[in-house]
Amino acid sequence: MGQEVQSNKKILNNSEKIDFISECPAINCNNLKKYEWSHGKCGGKEWLNDEGYLICKACYQNGPLISWKFRCGEHSDFRETNKEKICEILSIAASIESGNRKFKARLLKAVANMLDDE
Repeated sequence: MGQEVQSNKKILNNSEKIDFISECPAINCNNLKKYEWSHGKCGGKEWLNDEGYLICKACYQNGPLISWKFRCGEHSDFRETNKEKICEILSIAASIESGNRKFKARLLKAVANMLDDE
């Protein structure tokens, strides 16, 4: 389950979105089970857009993927995103959910830019 960081309605407009289904991207987690991620506060399923933002489908809370915290069946605490494996996870998630190579390229570029800006 993801935990939101901020709200920013502008990212909902004009961005392509996919369901966010992936293994746990949390730091110090080796769980390889694929999850359809849901928002920790309201339980809404999560979208991932081509700008690297997670968006709750129910309450529209959103923020940069690399800033979210995650918990899964392997750990009960919310943990920061593992920035070393996130591009691999995103590449796999985008391949499964979207046959659109341009979407995948935009997504990976956006996340790389976020990581560079840290």
